[in-house]
Amino acid sequence: MVRHLALTLLLVATVVVPANAADPYRIGMSVAITGPAAGIYAPAFDAYKVYFKRINDAGGIDGHPVEIMFEDDRGEPSRAAANAKKFAEGVILIVNASISPTYKPLMTEAEAEKIPLLFGGGVCPKEAFPPAHPLIFCSTSFGAQWDSRFAVPFIKAQAGGKGKVGFVAQNIPVSQAEMEFAEKLAREQGLETLPVVVVPGGSADFTPFAAKLKDGGADWVLSWAPWPLEIGVFEALARIGWTGRYVTYAHQPAQDDLARLKSPNLFAFGGNALFTEALPIHKEIESAVKGQTSHPPHYLVEGWVSAMVLEQALRKCGWPCSKDKLAQTLATVSVDTRGLRGGAIEWTADNHYRQRAYYKVYRWDTGSRAVVPVGGWTRLDVK
Repeated sequence: MVRHLALTLLLVATVVVPANAADPYRIGMSVAITGPAAGIYAPAFDAYKVYFKRINDAGGIDGHPVEIMFEDDRGEPSRAAANAKKFAEGVILIVNASISPTYKPLMTEAEAEKIPLLFGGGVCPKEAFPPAHPLIFCSTSFGAQWDSRFAVPFIKAQAGGKGKVGFVAQNIPVSQAEMEFAEKLAREQGLETLPVVVVPGGSADFTPFAAKLKDGGADWVLSWAPWPLEIGVFEALARIGWTGRYVTYAHQPAQDDLARLKSPNLFAFGGNALFTEALPIHKEIESAVKGQTSHPPHYLVEGWVSAMVLEQALRKCGWPCSKDKLAQTLATVSVDTRGLRGGAIEWTADNHYRQRAYYKVYRWDTGSRAVVPVGGWTRLDVK
């Protein structure tokens, strides 16, 4: 209990503002720093700390530091609600980097207090898509339905329009709804499909679910769920002798597991360029976070992109920057992601997701013995 209290105290206002500094831009961030989902969401916490320390060390924005009030929600809705009430006392923006059950309490408080809410780590909520809620924004690379709109045509093209497709979801609403949408989309595009296989979270053995896919005759499988489940089902399929192809969303561990498994039948698609490409921005992030995090640098990308968006919005907002003015400014951002994504993040008054979504696929190449892209970026216009 004492250790937990000490940790909690350390997680508040981690981006320290000097006592003699000018008045700060105050931002609240509810993030799963601890708890079962921490491995996925805590890296956004580290990304924000490093990113805005650099900004503040360079003089802040218009001479004003950026103060981030971090609160650990552990992925629990009740904690997220309590965090939101704390933030309502003086922040101009709330950032969420946590699991979807925390969304509703944060949205409720943001609406009540008219505070803009930026999702910078978890799946984008429907309220960010056209026609967007005026207070809800999302910089995260993955988004419901748009991911399937890319993945299903990719499978159809790779399969030559033939074969049977299976689908894997976790027993959470956002994952199940996405795979049900993907199955419907696949049928509409002339592909033969299997019913969605729903896997309970925390399953210790994925073999029974893999067997359903194999016994059903799946030639291809699409999975959109938390990474441990996505990769766990693929490994179970491999163990029981399935030789089909598996397509899954590339969450942070993707490049590590593609290299570990060395299977040319495993495809990982996503909206972020993997660090295996060793782009200049990748090297910049690796240098900036060295010694500042226990997570691999590529785990910090979602938080880094979110921080890039926030920096531009604050610079455009100027000083003083109220919550109302910031909400209006966020709806006008156009952020060069410098290669982390396939293009800019551009928001408009009715689209707070992005005007264009970009996807790239990666797999293990047995010839070069490396993780490589399967083609370049594919663009989808978001309307």
